[in-house]
Amino acid sequence: MAQMPEQMPGILAKIDDPWGISWRVVNCLKRLSLRRTCRFLASYIRGVGYERPVFIIGVPRSGTTLLFYLLRASDELGALPREGHDLWRTYHHPRYTGWRSDALGKGAVRFGERRFVNAYLYAHAVTTRRFVEKTPENSLRVPYLLELFPDAFFVVVKRNPGDVIHSLIQGWRHPSGRFRSYYLSQDLHIPGYPHQRRWCFALIEGWQNYVAAPIPQIAFAQWQQCTQALIAARGLVPPAQWLEVHFEQLLASPDETFARLCQGIGIENTPTLRKKLAALLAEPVNALSAPGINKWRREYAHEIEDFFPQIATLAMDAGYLVDPATGDFAISPYD
Repeated sequence: MAQMPEQMPGILAKIDDPWGISWRVVNCLKRLSLRRTCRFLASYIRGVGYERPVFIIGVPRSGTTLLFYLLRASDELGALPREGHDLWRTYHHPRYTGWRSDALGKGAVRFGERRFVNAYLYAHAVTTRRFVEKTPENSLRVPYLLELFPDAFFVVVKRNPGDVIHSLIQGWRHPSGRFRSYYLSQDLHIPGYPHQRRWCFALIEGWQNYVAAPIPQIAFAQWQQCTQALIAARGLVPPAQWLEVHFEQLLASPDETFARLCQGIGIENTPTLRKKLAALLAEPVNALSAPGINKWRREYAHEIEDFFPQIATLAMDAGYLVDPATGDFAISPYD
Protein backbone atom coordinates (compact mmCIF):
# COMPACT_ATOMS: atom_id res chain seq x y z
CA MET A 1 0.00 0.00 0.00
CA ALA A 2 1.35 3.41 -0.99
CA GLN A 3 2.74 5.52 1.82
CA MET A 4 1.95 9.21 2.20
CA PRO A 5 4.94 11.56 2.32
CA GLU A 6 6.48 11.54 5.78
CA GLN A 7 6.07 15.30 6.24
CA MET A 8 2.42 15.38 5.09
CA PRO A 9 0.71 14.62 8.46
CA GLY A 10 2.72 17.35 10.16
CA ILE A 11 1.83 19.86 7.46
CA LEU A 12 -1.86 19.03 7.54
CA ALA A 13 -2.01 19.00 11.34
CA LYS A 14 -0.75 22.59 11.45
CA ILE A 15 -3.56 23.87 9.23
CA ASP A 16 -5.99 25.67 11.52
CA ASP A 17 -9.59 25.36 10.42
CA PRO A 18 -12.67 25.67 12.62
CA TRP A 19 -14.27 22.39 11.54
CA GLY A 20 -11.21 20.18 11.97
CA ILE A 21 -11.15 18.99 8.36
CA SER A 22 -7.34 18.85 8.24
CA TRP A 23 -7.27 16.97 11.56
CA ARG A 24 -9.81 14.46 10.26
CA VAL A 25 -7.69 13.88 7.15
CA VAL A 26 -4.60 13.28 9.25
CA ASN A 27 -6.48 10.92 11.58
CA CYS A 28 -7.87 8.98 8.62
CA LEU A 29 -4.41 8.62 7.08
CA LYS A 30 -3.02 7.35 10.39
CA ARG A 31 -5.67 4.64 10.48
CA LEU A 32 -4.80 3.26 7.05
CA SER A 33 -3.12 -0.10 7.52
CA LEU A 34 -3.81 -3.19 5.46
CA ARG A 35 -2.20 -5.37 8.12
CA ARG A 36 -4.44 -4.02 10.89
CA THR A 37 -7.51 -4.37 8.71
CA CYS A 38 -6.74 -8.02 8.02
CA ARG A 39 -6.06 -8.71 11.69
CA PHE A 40 -9.32 -7.02 12.64
CA LEU A 41 -11.45 -8.97 10.16
CA ALA A 42 -9.83 -12.30 11.06
CA SER A 43 -10.25 -11.78 14.81
CA TYR A 44 -13.79 -10.44 14.43
CA ILE A 45 -14.86 -13.51 12.45
CA ARG A 46 -13.30 -16.11 14.70
CA GLY A 47 -13.74 -14.15 17.92
CA VAL A 48 -11.06 -13.27 20.47
CA GLY A 49 -11.50 -12.61 24.15
CA TYR A 50 -9.83 -10.76 27.00
CA GLU A 51 -10.18 -11.17 30.73
CA ARG A 52 -9.73 -8.90 33.75
CA PRO A 53 -8.75 -5.76 31.81
CA VAL A 54 -7.39 -2.75 33.70
CA PHE A 55 -8.97 0.64 33.04
CA ILE A 56 -7.00 3.62 34.31
CA ILE A 57 -9.40 6.47 34.95
CA GLY A 58 -9.34 9.86 36.60
CA VAL A 59 -10.13 13.49 35.96
CA PRO A 60 -8.11 14.62 32.91
CA ARG A 61 -4.64 15.86 33.94
CA SER A 62 -4.61 13.83 37.17
CA GLY A 63 -1.57 11.72 36.30
CA THR A 64 -3.28 8.87 34.45
CA THR A 65 -0.74 9.01 31.60
CA LEU A 66 2.15 8.22 33.93
CA LEU A 67 0.40 5.13 35.25
CA PHE A 68 -0.63 4.01 31.77
CA TYR A 69 2.93 4.13 30.42
CA LEU A 70 4.08 2.30 33.51
CA LEU A 71 1.57 -0.56 33.43
CA ARG A 72 1.83 -1.08 29.69
CA ALA A 73 5.48 -2.00 30.30
CA SER A 74 4.28 -5.15 32.07
CA ASP A 75 4.60 -8.39 30.10
CA GLU A 76 1.21 -9.39 31.50
CA LEU A 77 -0.71 -6.44 30.05
CA GLY A 78 -1.15 -5.51 26.41
CA ALA A 79 -2.13 -1.98 25.42
CA LEU A 80 -3.13 0.23 22.55
CA PRO A 81 -0.33 2.52 21.35
CA ARG A 82 -2.18 5.59 22.67
CA GLU A 83 -5.40 6.64 24.38
CA GLY A 84 -8.48 4.80 23.14
CA HIS A 85 -10.53 7.72 21.81
CA ASP A 86 -10.99 6.18 18.36
CA LEU A 87 -12.10 2.89 19.87
CA TRP A 88 -14.78 4.25 22.22
CA ARG A 89 -16.08 6.84 19.78
CA THR A 90 -16.76 4.27 17.07
CA TYR A 91 -20.07 3.36 18.70
CA HIS A 92 -20.51 6.32 21.04
CA HIS A 93 -19.33 9.56 19.49
CA PRO A 94 -21.22 12.49 21.07
CA ARG A 95 -22.57 13.47 17.66
CA TYR A 96 -24.74 10.33 17.77
CA THR A 97 -26.62 11.77 20.77
CA GLY A 98 -26.93 15.34 19.54
CA TRP A 99 -23.62 16.36 21.12
CA ARG A 100 -24.84 15.70 24.66
CA SER A 101 -21.57 14.70 26.35
CA ASP A 102 -18.96 11.95 26.78
CA ALA A 103 -20.99 10.29 29.55
CA LEU A 104 -22.29 6.75 29.08
CA GLY A 105 -24.46 4.82 31.50
CA LYS A 106 -25.61 1.26 31.94
CA GLY A 107 -27.47 -0.10 28.94
CA ALA A 108 -25.30 1.70 26.38
CA VAL A 109 -23.58 -1.47 25.11
CA ARG A 110 -24.88 -2.36 21.68
CA PHE A 111 -25.27 -5.67 19.90
CA GLY A 112 -21.88 -6.96 18.73
CA GLU A 113 -19.95 -4.19 20.47
CA ARG A 114 -17.91 -6.46 22.75
CA ARG A 115 -16.85 -8.48 19.73
CA PHE A 116 -15.86 -5.28 17.92
CA VAL A 117 -13.84 -3.98 20.88
CA ASN A 118 -11.98 -7.27 21.22
CA ALA A 119 -11.19 -7.36 17.49
CA TYR A 120 -10.03 -3.73 17.56
CA LEU A 121 -7.64 -4.47 20.41
CA TYR A 122 -6.28 -7.56 18.70
CA ALA A 123 -5.83 -5.66 15.43
CA HIS A 124 -3.63 -3.22 17.31
CA ALA A 125 -1.37 -6.04 18.49
CA VAL A 126 -2.87 -6.59 21.95
CA THR A 127 -2.11 -10.32 22.07
CA THR A 128 -1.98 -10.92 25.83
CA ARG A 129 -4.99 -12.23 27.75
CA ARG A 130 -5.23 -8.96 29.67
CA PHE A 131 -4.92 -5.35 28.59
CA VAL A 132 -4.57 -1.94 30.20
CA GLU A 133 -6.41 1.04 28.75
CA LYS A 134 -6.38 4.74 29.59
CA THR A 135 -8.79 7.34 28.29
CA PRO A 136 -9.57 10.09 30.84
CA GLU A 137 -13.09 10.59 29.45
CA ASN A 138 -13.82 7.05 30.63
CA SER A 139 -14.27 8.57 34.08
CA LEU A 140 -17.74 9.44 32.76
CA ARG A 141 -18.34 5.92 31.37
CA VAL A 142 -17.72 3.46 34.20
CA PRO A 143 -21.24 1.90 34.17
CA TYR A 144 -20.86 1.26 30.44
CA LEU A 145 -17.36 -0.20 30.77
CA LEU A 146 -18.43 -2.44 33.65
CA GLU A 147 -21.28 -3.78 31.54
CA LEU A 148 -18.89 -4.36 28.65
CA PHE A 149 -16.26 -6.07 30.86
CA PRO A 150 -17.85 -7.23 34.17
CA ASP A 151 -14.49 -8.58 35.43
CA ALA A 152 -12.59 -5.34 34.77
CA PHE A 153 -10.35 -3.60 37.29
CA PHE A 154 -10.69 0.16 37.63
CA VAL A 155 -7.62 2.08 38.82
CA VAL A 156 -8.61 5.61 39.80
CA VAL A 157 -5.78 8.16 39.86
CA LYS A 158 -6.62 10.99 42.24
CA ARG A 159 -4.83 14.30 42.54
CA ASN A 160 -5.44 17.34 44.70
CA PRO A 161 -8.13 19.50 43.06
CA GLY A 162 -6.09 22.71 42.87
CA ASP A 163 -3.38 21.07 40.78
CA VAL A 164 -5.87 19.30 38.51
CA ILE A 165 -7.78 22.48 37.78
CA HIS A 166 -4.50 24.33 37.28
CA SER A 167 -3.38 21.74 34.74
CA LEU A 168 -6.73 21.84 32.93
CA ILE A 169 -6.44 25.63 32.62
CA GLN A 170 -2.89 25.22 31.37
CA GLY A 171 -4.06 22.72 28.77
CA TRP A 172 -6.87 24.92 27.52
CA ARG A 173 -4.38 27.76 27.12
CA HIS A 174 -1.82 25.72 25.21
CA PRO A 175 -1.09 27.86 22.12
CA SER A 176 -1.42 25.05 19.58
CA GLY A 177 -4.66 23.59 20.98
CA ARG A 178 -2.76 20.41 21.83
CA PHE A 179 -5.44 19.04 24.14
CA ARG A 180 -8.40 19.42 21.81
CA SER A 181 -10.87 16.58 22.00
CA TYR A 182 -13.68 17.60 19.64
CA TYR A 183 -14.54 20.06 16.90
CA LEU A 184 -17.97 21.11 18.09
CA SER A 185 -21.16 21.80 16.22
CA GLN A 186 -21.29 25.44 17.31
CA ASP A 187 -18.87 28.32 17.75
CA LEU A 188 -17.03 29.01 20.98
CA HIS A 189 -16.67 32.52 22.34
CA ILE A 190 -14.41 31.75 25.29
CA PRO A 191 -12.51 34.90 26.42
CA GLY A 192 -8.88 34.79 25.35
CA TYR A 193 -9.35 31.46 23.54
CA PRO A 194 -8.49 31.72 19.81
CA HIS A 195 -9.98 28.45 18.54
CA GLN A 196 -13.42 28.71 17.04
CA ARG A 197 -14.74 25.20 17.65
CA ARG A 198 -12.05 23.21 19.46
CA TRP A 199 -13.22 21.83 22.78
CA CYS A 200 -10.50 20.56 25.12
CA PHE A 201 -10.63 17.52 27.40
CA ALA A 202 -13.89 15.82 28.49
CA LEU A 203 -17.14 16.95 26.90
CA ILE A 204 -19.30 17.48 29.98
CA GLU A 205 -23.06 17.63 30.33
CA GLY A 206 -24.33 21.14 29.66
CA TRP A 207 -21.17 22.21 27.83
CA GLN A 208 -23.38 24.56 25.82
CA ASN A 209 -23.63 26.72 28.96
CA TYR A 210 -19.86 27.26 28.83
CA VAL A 211 -19.32 28.28 25.19
CA ALA A 212 -18.60 31.86 26.33
CA ALA A 213 -17.38 31.13 29.88
CA PRO A 214 -13.88 31.93 31.18
CA ILE A 215 -11.47 29.01 30.96
CA PRO A 216 -11.11 28.59 34.79
CA GLN A 217 -14.88 28.16 35.04
CA ILE A 218 -14.83 25.46 32.36
CA ALA A 219 -11.89 23.70 34.04
CA PHE A 220 -13.69 23.70 37.38
CA ALA A 221 -16.87 22.30 35.78
CA GLN A 222 -14.86 19.50 34.14
CA TRP A 223 -13.18 18.61 37.44
CA GLN A 224 -16.53 18.74 39.21
CA GLN A 225 -18.46 16.51 36.80
CA CYS A 226 -15.69 13.94 36.41
CA THR A 227 -15.20 13.79 40.18
CA GLN A 228 -18.92 13.36 40.79
CA ALA A 229 -19.02 10.56 38.21
CA LEU A 230 -16.13 8.74 39.89
CA ILE A 231 -17.72 9.03 43.33
CA ALA A 232 -20.97 7.59 41.96
CA ALA A 233 -19.14 4.79 40.12
CA ARG A 234 -17.36 3.67 43.28
CA GLY A 235 -20.59 2.14 44.53
CA LEU A 236 -21.23 0.24 41.28
CA VAL A 237 -17.97 -1.69 40.99
CA PRO A 238 -17.17 -4.65 43.27
CA PRO A 239 -14.67 -3.41 45.90
CA ALA A 240 -12.02 -5.94 44.86
CA GLN A 241 -12.07 -4.49 41.33
CA TRP A 242 -11.80 -0.82 42.37
CA LEU A 243 -8.44 0.66 43.38
CA GLU A 244 -7.66 4.29 44.13
CA VAL A 245 -4.18 5.82 43.93
CA HIS A 246 -3.29 9.31 45.14
CA PHE A 247 -0.85 10.98 42.76
CA GLU A 248 0.84 12.63 45.73
CA GLN A 249 1.51 9.24 47.33
CA LEU A 250 2.92 7.96 44.04
CA LEU A 251 5.38 10.88 44.07
CA ALA A 252 6.23 10.60 47.78
CA SER A 253 6.38 6.78 48.13
CA PRO A 254 6.55 5.41 44.59
CA ASP A 255 7.79 1.89 45.35
CA GLU A 256 5.36 1.22 48.18
CA THR A 257 2.39 2.73 46.30
CA PHE A 258 3.15 0.83 43.11
CA ALA A 259 3.68 -2.46 44.93
CA ARG A 260 0.22 -2.11 46.47
CA LEU A 261 -1.25 -1.40 43.05
CA CYS A 262 0.39 -4.43 41.43
CA GLN A 263 -0.97 -6.66 44.17
CA GLY A 264 -4.44 -5.18 43.75
CA ILE A 265 -4.69 -5.81 40.00
CA GLY A 266 -2.83 -9.11 40.12
CA ILE A 267 0.39 -8.51 38.21
CA GLU A 268 4.00 -9.12 39.18
CA ASN A 269 5.99 -6.13 40.43
CA THR A 270 9.14 -6.78 38.42
CA PRO A 271 12.50 -4.97 38.46
CA THR A 272 11.71 -3.78 34.92
CA LEU A 273 8.55 -2.06 36.12
CA ARG A 274 10.30 -0.47 39.09
CA LYS A 275 12.97 0.88 36.76
CA LYS A 276 10.29 2.20 34.42
CA LEU A 277 8.56 3.94 37.34
CA ALA A 278 11.76 5.75 38.28
CA ALA A 279 12.30 6.84 34.68
CA LEU A 280 8.75 8.16 34.29
CA LEU A 281 8.92 10.12 37.52
CA ALA A 282 12.17 11.69 36.35
CA GLU A 283 10.85 12.45 32.85
CA PRO A 284 7.03 12.25 32.63
CA VAL A 285 5.14 11.73 29.37
CA ASN A 286 2.67 14.32 28.05
CA ALA A 287 3.34 16.70 30.93
CA LEU A 288 3.58 20.45 30.50
CA SER A 289 5.96 20.71 33.45
CA ALA A 290 7.70 18.41 35.95
CA PRO A 291 5.33 16.62 38.35
CA GLY A 292 4.88 18.35 41.67
CA ILE A 293 2.46 19.37 44.42
CA ASN A 294 0.68 22.70 44.84
CA LYS A 295 1.69 23.86 41.37
CA TRP A 296 -1.47 25.95 41.27
CA ARG A 297 0.00 28.36 43.81
CA ARG A 298 2.67 29.42 41.31
CA GLU A 299 0.22 30.07 38.48
CA TYR A 300 -3.51 30.81 38.17
CA ALA A 301 -4.01 30.91 41.97
CA HIS A 302 -6.16 34.04 41.75
CA GLU A 303 -8.34 32.33 39.13
CA ILE A 304 -8.88 29.16 41.18
CA GLU A 305 -9.44 30.55 44.66
CA ASP A 306 -13.06 31.58 43.95
CA PHE A 307 -13.93 27.90 43.64
CA PHE A 308 -12.43 26.81 46.99
CA PRO A 309 -15.75 26.52 48.87
CA GLN A 310 -17.28 24.28 46.18
CA ILE A 311 -14.04 22.32 45.80
CA ALA A 312 -13.83 21.69 49.55
CA THR A 313 -17.33 20.22 49.72
CA LEU A 314 -16.90 17.75 46.85
CA ALA A 315 -13.26 16.91 47.59
CA MET A 316 -14.19 15.27 50.91
CA ASP A 317 -15.90 12.41 49.06
CA ALA A 318 -12.95 12.20 46.68
CA GLY A 319 -10.44 11.61 49.48
CA TYR A 320 -9.11 15.11 50.11
CA LEU A 321 -9.54 17.64 52.89
CA VAL A 322 -9.42 21.12 51.36
CA ASP A 323 -9.52 24.37 53.31
CA PRO A 324 -12.32 26.43 51.71
CA ALA A 325 -10.49 29.68 52.53
CA THR A 326 -6.88 28.91 51.54
CA GLY A 327 -7.01 25.87 49.28
CA ASP A 328 -4.57 23.99 51.52
CA PHE A 329 -5.16 20.28 51.15
CA ALA A 330 -4.40 16.98 52.83
CA ILE A 331 -5.22 13.42 51.93
CA SER A 332 -8.13 12.28 54.08
CA PRO A 333 -7.03 9.90 56.87
CA TYR A 334 -10.15 7.85 56.13
CA ASP A 335 -9.35 7.39 52.46
